[in-house]
Amino acid sequence: MATKEQIKATILSVAGNPETGVIAELADEWANAIAKLDEKSSDEGKAASTNEPRSANETRVTKASELR
Repeated sequence: MATKEQIKATILSVAGNPETGVIAELADEWANAIAKLDEKSSDEGKAASTNEPRSANETRVTKASELR
């Protein structure tokens, strides 16, 4: 999982490394929020993978059922 600093660096890099403006001001808050989401999803993923049985196989449709 990415750290808060890595997430902030990525946000700023994608935005062109701004020194001022809304993106530069909010990058810390965005990084905190993304890091919290990352923590929650990793905890949920571990619990779901150990407690739930595997689902049935999916059916793949290779041809359209309708004719034109």
